[in-house]
Amino acid sequence: MLRDKSEHSGDDGDDEDNVVESEDDGDKSGDDGEDKDNGSDEAGDDIVVEVRNEANQSNKKRKRDKSEHEDDKRESKAAKKKDEEDDIVDRFEFEIEESVANWFDDFRINRNTIPESSNEEEDPIVIRDRKIRMGNNEKLAIGRTFFTGVEFKEVVLNHALKSRENIKQNRWGKDKMSFVCGQDKNCNWKVYAAYDKTRQLWVVRTNCGYHRCKSNGKCKLLKSPVIGRLFLDKLRLQPKYMPLDIQRHIKERWNILSSIGQVQRGRLLALKWLQQEYAQHFAHLRGYAAEIVVSNPGSTAIVDTIPNDDGEVVTDVFKRFYVCLGAMKQGFYYCRPIIGIDGTFLKHAVKGCLLTAIAHDANNQIYPIAWAAVQTENADNWLWFLKLLKADLNLKDGKDYVIISDRSKGIISSVKNKLPNAEHRMCVKHIVDNLKNWRGDKDLLKKMVWHLAWSYNHAEFEANLNKIRVYDLSLYDDVMKENPRSWSRAYYRLGSSCEDVDNNAIVF
Repeated sequence: MLRDKSEHSGDDGDDEDNVVESEDDGDKSGDDGEDKDNGSDEAGDDIVVEVRNEANQSNKKRKRDKSEHEDDKRESKAAKKKDEEDDIVDRFEFEIEESVANWFDDFRINRNTIPESSNEEEDPIVIRDRKIRMGNNEKLAIGRTFFTGVEFKEVVLNHALKSRENIKQNRWGKDKMSFVCGQDKNCNWKVYAAYDKTRQLWVVRTNCGYHRCKSNGKCKLLKSPVIGRLFLDKLRLQPKYMPLDIQRHIKERWNILSSIGQVQRGRLLALKWLQQEYAQHFAHLRGYAAEIVVSNPGSTAIVDTIPNDDGEVVTDVFKRFYVCLGAMKQGFYYCRPIIGIDGTFLKHAVKGCLLTAIAHDANNQIYPIAWAAVQTENADNWLWFLKLLKADLNLKDGKDYVIISDRSKGIISSVKNKLPNAEHRMCVKHIVDNLKNWRGDKDLLKKMVWHLAWSYNHAEFEANLNKIRVYDLSLYDDVMKENPRSWSRAYYRLGSSCEDVDNNAIVF
């Protein structure tokens, strides 16, 4: 046991050594106690700093993440906006392409297309239809107003013509007017209007729009003065419109019967009114010219008359009238340096001739410059017209301009007199019409002459001329008499910026 104890004590020796060492260490630690406390404080401060640094870093990271998120959001919005703009651009480009694909040029100018032959008798007349306000039941309702009694009567007449009802006027005066059924006395249809002084208007007071009777194809309002007034414009354009034609027109349009006597009297009244109207127009011609000059600064309007001694009073008789509007005069300087002149006959009540000067704008379409109404187309009137035109447009000797016209002797002599250095082209359309009068049996005449005019160089001109010679020698002789060099492109001057061979701007 002692041995064991020694052994055990031996072990305790080691422990003692360890204890000593630990005590030494304790002393040592005791010496460092104060340092340990200071170290713990410093460690706490370091921890706080680290926490603060970690918090700052987390805040910075959070801010950075937030800014990145906002940047991503802005980039997303920008990308979305760009996509929308791209979609708009793509849609706009698609619409443009679709519009271009579906676009049709209504005013396409076809250069080498043979125009239709025209005849002075076949020229269409633009008929100005009379604008009649067709009445209806609503316009005759109670409370409807009219400025004058004539307006009220006109509405009732239009209602009668449109509904094919027989209506007559049974009361008229300065301040009252009424209409009833003209077929049956017991019919209830009635309309009455009176003048309201407070409102200064005619007001419909009574209206019963129901007919007990049926239409018999007559209308008592359709009297001779009414017929004359209805066909006034028609007779202005067609003075030879006869009573049977008027009667047939009334039957076809309104399904109303009229007697030949009524129609005849109405036609004579209309012709009488037209004569008075023309006399009044001529009486105001100088006033019209003065109004043109006042309302259109820079315009030229000249009335030329000749004295007429009827024994007691010396009066002026119309001779010719010239007009060149200031706006058209100024715009001519932006047109091509080519002027087409021509004359046409006035076929209606006032006979005579209309002289015109037409230019071509930058799109080679018709641009009117001046016009004149004369008694007849002769050299004197053409000389007078070109003299005024030359002064208005400042053409000088015509060196830089082109004149295109038909082969009228009056035009040719006047152009040589007033515009001696101008290039004078002959209109091929008139040349073809003249040749057709002599050689109308030649089927290829029109085609060959137009191709000769369209020749761009001398070689092509000679080749087309030789084709005419081979086709018919007599036609070739007639063509040479017309001096083809004056109406072929091969011999045109440079600088006119216009290759037209006819006096009409062909627009399709």
